[in-house]
Order: sequence, then C-alpha cells, then structure tokens
Amino acid sequence: MEQKSITDGWEIKVVPRERGEAWDGSWTSLTERSLPATVPGDWILDYVRAGLFPDPYFGDNFVKLYPYERYHVFYRTVFYAERGGDEETFLLFDGIDTIADIYLNGKKIGHTENMFVEHQIKASGTRKGENELIVHLLPVVTEAEKIKDPSAKAFKYNVPALYFRKATHTFGWDICPRIVGGGIWKEVFLVRKNKQRIENVFLRTREIKRNATLSLRYAVQAGEDCEIAVEGRCGESTFSAREKVTSDCGEMEIMVSSPKLWWVRGYGQPDLYDVTVTLICKGEVADEKVFRYGIRTVELIAGSVTTKEKRGRFDFFINGKMIYIKGTNWVPCDAFHSRDKERMPAILDLVWDCGCNALRVWGGGVYESDYFYDWCDERGIFVWQDFMMACAIYPQTDRMKSQLSDEVRKVTRRLRNHPSLCLWAGDNECDVAYRKWFGGGLDPADNRLTREVIPGVLRTEDGSRPYLPSSPYLSPEAVKNGLSAPEQHLWGPRKYFKGKFYRNNTATFVSEIGYHGCPSVRSIKRFIPEEKLWNYKGNAMWLYHASSPDLFDSPYTYRIGLMARQIGYFFGYKPRSLERFSEMSQITQAEAKKYFIESFRCRMGERSGLIWWNLIDCWPQFSDAVVDYYFCKKLAYRYITVSQQPLCLMMDKFNGKLTLFAVSDLDEDREIEYTVTVSGREVAKGKGVARAHRSIALCSMKGRGRKFFVIRWKTPEGEGKNHFLLGRPLFAEKWYKEQMRIFGEK
Repeated sequence: MEQKSITDGWEIKVVPRERGEAWDGSWTSLTERSLPATVPGDWILDYVRAGLFPDPYFGDNFVKLYPYERYHVFYRTVFYAERGGDEETFLLFDGIDTIADIYLNGKKIGHTENMFVEHQIKASGTRKGENELIVHLLPVVTEAEKIKDPSAKAFKYNVPALYFRKATHTFGWDICPRIVGGGIWKEVFLVRKNKQRIENVFLRTREIKRNATLSLRYAVQAGEDCEIAVEGRCGESTFSAREKVTSDCGEMEIMVSSPKLWWVRGYGQPDLYDVTVTLICKGEVADEKVFRYGIRTVELIAGSVTTKEKRGRFDFFINGKMIYIKGTNWVPCDAFHSRDKERMPAILDLVWDCGCNALRVWGGGVYESDYFYDWCDERGIFVWQDFMMACAIYPQTDRMKSQLSDEVRKVTRRLRNHPSLCLWAGDNECDVAYRKWFGGGLDPADNRLTREVIPGVLRTEDGSRPYLPSSPYLSPEAVKNGLSAPEQHLWGPRKYFKGKFYRNNTATFVSEIGYHGCPSVRSIKRFIPEEKLWNYKGNAMWLYHASSPDLFDSPYTYRIGLMARQIGYFFGYKPRSLERFSEMSQITQAEAKKYFIESFRCRMGERSGLIWWNLIDCWPQFSDAVVDYYFCKKLAYRYITVSQQPLCLMMDKFNGKLTLFAVSDLDEDREIEYTVTVSGREVAKGKGVARAHRSIALCSMKGRGRKFFVIRWKTPEGEGKNHFLLGRPLFAEKWYKEQMRIFGEK
C-alpha cells in the first residue's frame, strides 16, 4: 500500500450561513478572507493564531464564539499525485469534525456525519500532478434543527449532539466549555491499496490452560494461489501458523506452548507478542499487518442488583484471577481534540505516577488514538471503554441505528487487538436518563441502540471481552423492583464526604465518584481577569469556568456555590481571600478523594474497585480534577498517590471500632512493622503480615473525637506512611494545618 500525507498547504474560509448554503462549488466564489489552516486542527484555533479571536480559554472569550456556530467552514488544499487514480485509490480522513461534503477537482466524492471514526472515500478522479481538495464543513447546530425527533432528550444545550456523531461535551458540559467548533482534526492521506491485500485481522485468545489456544480471523482480497501466515514472538516464546486462502474471510487455530501472559498492573508482567500476519500470493509477499498482542482472557461476573443485605457481584477476572481496580476516569485531553496528541504523553505519565491500574474512557469524549491504547498495553492498564453516548435518550431511528452500527464496527476493528481493552460499555448514564432524568420512568431496556445494535456488532466483530449495556447498567430486575445496580456512580448530595450517602452506599464497584477542588491561585490568574479574581459570589468569570455555557438557568452554575459549601461543611466557615479559599478547598477535596479510595480498598473482597473522577482538566476551570489544565497538581493528587500505593496501611471505622488495615496489591506476602501515633503519642504498635492481594485487619482501637492519626510502617523493601482523619466536622483550619506539618505534608 502506498500512502501520501496531505497535511500541508491548507487554507480556510469562514462563511455566514446564508452564503454557505448557497455555495456553488467554486473556491473563488467565496469572497471571504482566506487564512492559513493547520491540519490536524480546528478552524477556531486558526483564527486565534491569526489574531482574529482572543484565547477562548481566558475569561468569557468562549462565549463570543456562539454566533459562529451557524457559520460554514471551507478547507482547501492542492496536493500533488505521481499518477492518476484508479479503483484502488482513496482519500483517508482519520477524523473530520463533523458534517462535511468532500470535493476533489470540483466533483463531490463523499459526505461525513461522524467525527469519531475514519472515512475512506474513493478518489479514482485523482489526476497526475496537481489536485484541488475542498472540505465543506456544515454547521451541526443548524443541521440538527432540520431533524424532528421529540423522543430524543438531553440536558439543556446538548440536544444537537444526539442527531450527529459529534463529541457531546462540545455543546457544553460540566467539565468542558461550549465550543462548537470543527475542523479536520486528524490526519489526511492519499492511499493506493494493493489489489491483493489484507483488509483486517483479529487475533483472539480462546482458552488458556497449560498452553494457550488462539484463533486468527482474517478478511482479505486475494486471487488464486494465496496463503495467510502468522508469526508471533515474545522473548523466547513463539508461535506460527499458515494456511491456504480459500475465501475472502477465514479463521485458523493457533497453539502456543507455555505462553507468556498479559496481566493488569500489580498482577504480573504485561507481556506482549510482536505479531506479523502476511498474505503470500504465488510465493511473493502481497501484504502484511504488524501489531503487538497480549495473550489474556477477561471475564466480568456481575449480579443484576445489590442491596445492603445482599451485595451483588461486579468482579473482573484476568486469566482466571480476580483483580481489584484502582482507576481514574479519562476525559478529553483538551477541549480542542486536535491538541490531544501533544498533551497525552504527560497526562499518561500522571496516570502511572499516581498508582492507577485502570482507565475508564468516558462516553462524552472521543475514542482515543492508537498511542493511548498502545501505552496501556505496554504498562498493563485495564481500559474500560465507553461507546460515545452520554446522559441522554438518543434517537431510535433507522438512521441512528445505521450510523452507530458503522461506528461500532470501525471502532471495534481498530481496537479489538489491544489486550488492555477489557470492557465495552454501551454508554455513560443513558439508562439513568431513561429511568429518572428524561423518561418519566421509561424502561432503559427499550433502548435498541445499547440492547441490540451495539451487542449485535460486537458478537460479529469481537466476542473476546465482556459488554455492559450502560454505566451504570439498570437490569430488568433493578428496574422492576426499584433496586440499585452493583456498579454505581456515587454523586448524590455532594455534602460531607463521610456522610450517610457515601458511608452507607451499597455499591460493589464505583465507576464515578468525585469532589470539588479549587485550582491554585497561580493557575486561576492565568484564566480569570485580574479584576474578577475575587470574590467567587456572583462572579460571572468563575461561573463560566464552572463550566457554564451561560449565566441564566444553566445546569452548571451551582458548582461554584457547591465548592464553597464543601469548604463550609468541613471547616464551618467560608474563607475571605482567594489564597485561603484555594488552600481550604484543596484540603477538603484531598480528604474526600482519600476517603473514597481507602474505604473501598479496606473492603477488598467485598468491594472490587473504584474509578474516581477525574485526573486532569481539559481546559482551565473549577472542577473535580486533581490536576488542573496547566498540569499544576492539587493536594488531592498527592493524597491519592499515597492511598493507591501497592502496599498501604490505612484506617477506617467499623461498628464503632477504629481498625488498621494492611492492604496489598503485591503478588507476595510481606512482613511489616507498624506504629500509629496521635500528636506524637504512640497509640498502637506491632508486627504483621500483609497478604498478597488482600486487605487484612492488623488491630483495632477506640475511636472518639477529632484526631489526626499518623501511620508508619516498615517492610524488608522500605518504609511508608499514611494518615487518617477521625471524627466529624467541624475541623479547625489551624489545627489541621499543624497536623499536616507534623506529618510532613507541609
């Protein structure tokens, strides 16, 4: 296959709606100013670079973009081809945001309505020499207004996202601003395919005993006298197989003796095989696919409901071994997705540094790049992958079913060979939308998209990992009896983080839970005008960075007041300066995130994992993230890093008794010596054994009043420390800071 990049020489014109709709197909007929364009990119960023728009992330500048949501955008470039096109010549767009008509040398050759997947468009009209390529982006907001479907429902601002496959967050979310931009956000290529070629391959682990049984499914375009061959190597372990091609689709079985296995972080090495699949025709190599693959099985055993009396299961097994999940929700790297690539490596470093073994790719964003999944493969990170639908009742039309079916097929084929991808989830919180938010008690089982379309494609294209229809998934039994799912999103009243809602939850597994934390003053000064830095009350700039698309009847304006109230719940009063507000907010967030993680880890066995919300912001804002957009770490990041270390001693209160636990994600037992002190006074001391992949109670003690416990321990490998805050608010600010100083945090 030949492939030529078409990312240079682009220009754009941004045109009002009426002129865009009347366009005659000629670039010169557009009298608007032409500007240089960056591909991959977004037209708004091109205007910022040209000095025509201010930085959308500062102050209320993003609001000034609203009138442009109805504009048409035209991209143009001229590329050179060595020879004319034929039936095997294609233009490959890895990502277009979103509705686009594509013209090659004045002729329309394609149309797109999905930003999430690649678009391969036949380009047989390519000329030898220069070729003009124009991409006409139509405004999603106005195109959505042409579709009448009153059954589709979403939160205010998000309805247009239901009709076209564009990232929901771009219309306004509590973690993202409303910036309904667009562009060619991934790379573009001119592709000439081999006439005899491999279309796709899927290597699947069918069984692991002493040896492993794999199957290779393939689709090819081949003539007579062709063979398909596969080879894999991981260190000294190898496998190979070869067979004659008798049809365009086939499957062959592969045996691997004493295989090296892929494991989740903390449970073994994530061994990967270098795999080459080759199509051989008449003794010559016609095509090949090269990728890395991990031999592993994954299983989810989940109950349909959970109660205090009988907790339902939600347990993951890798290679037959139950694993405990310590993860964070993965949200967009940037509100402008063309910038995801430059930010992603540093964000993934944070994932590793703070001790996560799992990432949940949230359904309001995008499917991530190959770099993301390769990184997770190499480091043993469990990936929970939502399909891109969130918090809504989506259209149940034939058009939507067809669009989603095509999307799921493309996404599955791109990602299914990654061992790190361990779970498909149909959507984020759409079952809850049916049952509570918009449906007036509708049955989420009526959602044909997640009950029929997605699993139907997965049965054909995958079958190597479990599928969860929604997160959280409301089973027929849960709906009928009004019960909770064993997997939950714990948001609730957002009051004191050790209140009844959090302390008495029935969840076996939590896939969303968070608490607000103010960014540092240094960061706030980078996105809030100086005259609006303080006070937070009624401050429009703070509300816009909440992220509220407007200041009237918005679903997100409550979040600034919530952050202030959470300080009040903990300390009993609200600070009167920006510096103290930021510091006190970060303390409450840090203690909350610490409690959420440790209360679940202490109950390892009874609880199977927690995925907290969230690691980092995709733009500058006030949020639940523990690292702000500028990579400035909040206090919660440091607390989480301690709470998620592989061997950690931690405390919690059960039935009036304060208990010290040794919680271990290590593969072997460890002897430990520990001491517990309060204000320098030793209250517990002893020796014990931290059992591999278990939580073990070491000792209990009386727990009364408000105390700050310092926990220290030693193992043959080194030393560790943690702390535990006992008692109910109110906590004195001066006292807490003094305890932190003694502990060594300040």
